[in-house]
Amino acid sequence: MQVSATSPQEKSGGLAYKWIVAIVVIFGLFMTILDGTIVNTAIPRLQNAFGADLTSVQWVLTAYTLAQGVATPLTAYLASRIGNKRLYLVALIGFTLGSALCGLSWSLSTLILFRVIQAVFGSFLSPLAITLLYMEFPPEERGTAMGFLGIPILLAPAFGPTLGGYLVTYADWQLIFYINLPIGILGTLLGFFFLRESQAHRVNFDLMGFVFASIGLASMLYGLSDANTDGWGSATVLGCIVGGLFCLVVFVFLELSRARAGKAVLLDLRVFGNGVFSTSIIASTLVTFALYGGLFLVPVYLQSLRGESAYQSGLVLLPQAFASMLAVLIGGRLVDKIGVRAVVIPGLLIMGFAMWLLTSINLTEPIGTFQMALIIRGFGMGLCMQPLSVSMLSQIKPKMLSQASAVNTTFRFVMSSLAVSVISTYVTSQNKLHFAHMAERITPDSPTGKFITQMQAILISKGSSASAAYATAMRYIAGRLQLQSYVMAMQDAFWLTLILVGVAVIASCFVSGKKKKKQVVEERPLTAEEQLAREEAMMAV
Repeated sequence: MQVSATSPQEKSGGLAYKWIVAIVVIFGLFMTILDGTIVNTAIPRLQNAFGADLTSVQWVLTAYTLAQGVATPLTAYLASRIGNKRLYLVALIGFTLGSALCGLSWSLSTLILFRVIQAVFGSFLSPLAITLLYMEFPPEERGTAMGFLGIPILLAPAFGPTLGGYLVTYADWQLIFYINLPIGILGTLLGFFFLRESQAHRVNFDLMGFVFASIGLASMLYGLSDANTDGWGSATVLGCIVGGLFCLVVFVFLELSRARAGKAVLLDLRVFGNGVFSTSIIASTLVTFALYGGLFLVPVYLQSLRGESAYQSGLVLLPQAFASMLAVLIGGRLVDKIGVRAVVIPGLLIMGFAMWLLTSINLTEPIGTFQMALIIRGFGMGLCMQPLSVSMLSQIKPKMLSQASAVNTTFRFVMSSLAVSVISTYVTSQNKLHFAHMAERITPDSPTGKFITQMQAILISKGSSASAAYATAMRYIAGRLQLQSYVMAMQDAFWLTLILVGVAVIASCFVSGKKKKKQVVEERPLTAEEQLAREEAMMAV
């Protein structure tokens, strides 16, 4: 007989408690995923609102995902100390208040700070949602439960950019954060009245691991982000990157030594001893890099270079989200039939083809052509992400499952943060390089030089002085050169992501190829110690 933490037969108002849990946790999960995508279309609007450059504004995204990566491993520890329900409510309330503070931000610095608060609390909601479901649904029903949980996971990214674009275009950027308030309040009330508390217990915390990981990641990202303004040779950039690497190396040695000694660790890095896990996570992090780098660039291209409104750019992004949803459903079924590798590699090739199309973007191509490349890219990405997660955990022993899941989640958040930071820095530096090269080629006999002379003559004939005509002509040319250099820099960025997709194809050749055969195991009732172990194992999924 199979049992769960509470009997699945218990009813509350005619509805089984497990389904009440599923309904309640959807609110928190939907809100955090929506917030992660809704802000992307507002980046150009935030540049104008705060008078900041792209490198500075990208920290609205980078700080958010970095804070998620640092805080996610704390979930198991905090849930053990205060209980799943209490932590879920604290996380939901904290995320909702953080959203309100973001809307009240009076400067870019305060917005970034409040985004960090948002992210820290929001990072607990996803692992807690899965934990609460796994505690209530018996093993034979967990596929159904995860399918139910897939509703917000699929719908939020589909509607986030369009909704965010509409709010930014027809209202103001603050509403992209205020929209979380009614969802958060309703989710908190439902959680308070309907969720049941789990038993809390004392566990140890790896404080030194947390300190070295946090300082190392933050220093690395700050150094990479600051490189395009201060230069790669500046003391600040080199100091942050070298210092960050040193802290991360210390973190690795610290975690390995604590794990061998049987002590509590923030992340158990011994999971990298599994070859299938290592190759799968390499491929997955490369795909994540390409995903978040592209998500960051596309709204900037559409709004800053093509003059589309935030709402119009959201509509352009909408079909690719539905293509990803379709691919996830198809990929899930195909993995069961033909294995992970046979799904992932074609998905990466499709994604690579789309990236190749995007390397030739320009200022005049039809938006429909650009949108088709995004749709192809979204479909290929949808085929990759879920199967790689399946492969990643396919050969992990049950006792190491929680550690492997925690490493996977942390790497995903960190890589998404790193992608935004690196791509922003790369685009900014390439933009300056292309602009300088094009400006050097302007001579009196070049086509651009002749155009300047003709434009001066026209302006002088209309009454402008020679100096005023020259200044007007040069401003116009500088503006056109800036647009062209910017789009060329974006082409370079898509070439970079294309190369990374190629590396991901090579790594995917070594992932688990075949689906494991189903094993029918009759479960017995769990002891208190086994139930506690199950809760801890589910926490980091």
